[in-house]
Amino acid sequence: MSRRWMALGAVFVLLFTVSPLLAQISLPPEVAKFGYADMVLINGKVVSMDDSGVNTNIGTVYEAMAVKGNRIISLGTSARIRALADSNTTVVDLQGQLVIPGIIESHEHIYGNDALAQQVGLRAPDVGAEITVQAGKDLESTRLKVETAIQEAVKKVAPEKWIVVGVSGNEKEGVSRQEVFSWINVDVLEPKDRLDRIAPNHPVLVESGPGGNLNTKGFEMGDKFVPHWTEFVKLSMGGDYVDEVERGMVGVSAQQSISWDIFYRDQPDSLIAEMIRRDLEMAVAHGQTTFSSRVPHPKVMDGFVLLNKENAMPMRFAALYEVHRRPADPNATRQFYRMTGNLTGLGDEKLWVHGVASELWDSIYPQACLGKDVEGPPNIKAREMCPKPGDMWWDVLQNAMESGWRLAGIHGNGSDGVRRFIQLIETVMKNTGMTVEDVRKMRATVEHAPVIGTLPDVVEGMKKYGIMVSFQTSMSGAPQYLEDYGPGIEPFLWPVKSLLDKGIKVVGQVHGYRAIGANWLNFITRNIDGHMITPKEAVDRVTVMKMWTTWASEYVMREKDLGTLQTGKLADFVILDKDYFTIPVEQITQIRPQMTVMDGKIRYVGPEYAQKLKMKPVGYQYPQGYQPWDVSGGYSGSM
Repeated sequence: MSRRWMALGAVFVLLFTVSPLLAQISLPPEVAKFGYADMVLINGKVVSMDDSGVNTNIGTVYEAMAVKGNRIISLGTSARIRALADSNTTVVDLQGQLVIPGIIESHEHIYGNDALAQQVGLRAPDVGAEITVQAGKDLESTRLKVETAIQEAVKKVAPEKWIVVGVSGNEKEGVSRQEVFSWINVDVLEPKDRLDRIAPNHPVLVESGPGGNLNTKGFEMGDKFVPHWTEFVKLSMGGDYVDEVERGMVGVSAQQSISWDIFYRDQPDSLIAEMIRRDLEMAVAHGQTTFSSRVPHPKVMDGFVLLNKENAMPMRFAALYEVHRRPADPNATRQFYRMTGNLTGLGDEKLWVHGVASELWDSIYPQACLGKDVEGPPNIKAREMCPKPGDMWWDVLQNAMESGWRLAGIHGNGSDGVRRFIQLIETVMKNTGMTVEDVRKMRATVEHAPVIGTLPDVVEGMKKYGIMVSFQTSMSGAPQYLEDYGPGIEPFLWPVKSLLDKGIKVVGQVHGYRAIGANWLNFITRNIDGHMITPKEAVDRVTVMKMWTTWASEYVMREKDLGTLQTGKLADFVILDKDYFTIPVEQITQIRPQMTVMDGKIRYVGPEYAQKLKMKPVGYQYPQGYQPWDVSGGYSGSM
């Protein structure tokens, strides 16, 4: 009897020992390794975008995907992925909807804006009046409207307080935003002496886009708060300007210094961080999970660092340093990146530095550098900003690259501007012994590229050194270039397909217009700003998607973690309400993200989709009736 009980006991011991092992062996390998998934998506069309070639292949398509923590742990059939879930797993039944990698935006200034500053309680106590004036039908009628607004403000605003006038385009009068830029930057809409007569006791700034006009009191205020301010402003405008201070011209460096060094100089980092966070949430609602942009001022970086420390970043930021735009001793500015050490690659999964940028290389419309490549009237050619050795921005970039920094986000708007950038690279190679392969590993980039063209020497240089191009079409100024230069400029306009065919990697940018479908459509149809522009340069919709996912991850130097939906990569993805790859092309502008996930966490869910999933809406919610996906909607004006 005792032997029988002993044998039975041995059997029970064996069962208790082996059962857990058997259970573990029967578990799906992902569960055995990671535990049950935190989120699974089933019954959908999960497009990996894992084919990086220049072709129409969207990569592997799956029915389902599983996420654990912040990583993708499996992709496959719905039945197999469903087995990775337990009672604690969030299960999203896609019901056939499309899932794409999170959108990687290569150029957007998400630092906040005046409306968000007011929301969070940021104060600019030195500002007495902020006025927006819509342009008139021409320069003189616009000048009259601006001066009338300033005269009215002077009656109400205490002396020494700032009067800031923003000038916008006027669609009804046929005046574009780019034309207003030209009036400000080239014709000097409000010369300093005129402003002085109207408002001798108030600092006045009249601005539109990357330029402004300032009176004497405004220059005095700059010098009061920022050492070397006027000296720096003069040098930062470029070598071809000789009388900018006398005329009252200021560039984007001075404008941003006025905002950060004067208006918000005493404001706490916590408020700046909250303003930035809200701006990021709006971008997330458009399906963006990563963006790249320049850091134009230390206060901007302070805000992002604070958000990251507090784990409050709703999207990833691939930062390009451009703090050399802050007015300072010009000699120190030229050497700044020699003194910092090479910080390229420094950071973590949410915030990292991937190079040094320069928005002031050949500027944007109307100052794109075409040189001898395209003829034009003398007054048009005179406004081109073409950098050369000894100019502030040339010396800054040369010293940065010689110190090992990657040069990315360089404004390469015109063909000759890109040619000069290639010359700078070759100067650095000569000075340092850097090889072609060394340069290619850096992945230098130029951006905007509205009139970059395909001239053989420029294309050869870009291909040789592996220079990537970030193309913008929204707010592009295409009609203005054609009007200014004539038909000779047309072959230079946004040669997206030609550059791809020649082996040059390109990515896309919304640059403020967050209506992502409208931006995609620009590249597919070439109907840009209501004008058909070089239709032969149109690309297919798969190529366009790669420009914002697969290839964009290379632009931000994170292709091992981002850009495609693959096992082991970061769980950044977007659920769309329409199948971008199959719907009629005209419906692309109507696409709406239903859910945005970044780092494995749900960052945005709209109200209708939330109701369908029986959960509460998540993230920024647009006001009822607002259509941010229309061509005209969703613009974010950054500070």
